[in-house]
Amino acid sequence: MTQPAKREGELFQTGNLSRPESAPPDNVRYLEFVDSRPVPRAGFISIGDLIESLRNEPGFDEEMAEARKQLSDHLYAEDAVSFSALRLRSGLSQRELAKRLNTSQSHIARIELGQLDPGTDTIDRIAAAIGVEPGEAFNAILHQRKTRGAK
Repeated sequence: MTQPAKREGELFQTGNLSRPESAPPDNVRYLEFVDSRPVPRAGFISIGDLIESLRNEPGFDEEMAEARKQLSDHLYAEDAVSFSALRLRSGLSQRELAKRLNTSQSHIARIELGQLDPGTDTIDRIAAAIGVEPGEAFNAILHQRKTRGAK
């Protein structure tokens, strides 16, 4: 008799109806592995791969920076003080800001999600990279944490 696992990592017994009752049951550990990045459907490419393929086109970086600024105006019209809005208004992607700070894109994402509280040195470097005063960067990060992250 087979029983489905109820929780990840839960042990459950499996058996074979033809197995002699004297044989011990098999124990199986159920684990689910999920790729954190979605796989594009056949015939499509991811947005990241598309951007990389266009990166060498003349004027592409300038056009992307302008598009990010417009996106900031549209998405953050009512929340202009957030760190995400400041970054986009500066025309930078998370990846580009991370490169300027010599850190990872996921580090920037965790700051934007309010999951990470950067130190004063990092806030100072962020401010310089996006062209604002350190106090403005601090207030934006604090606002981000209050509205999106740690309670």
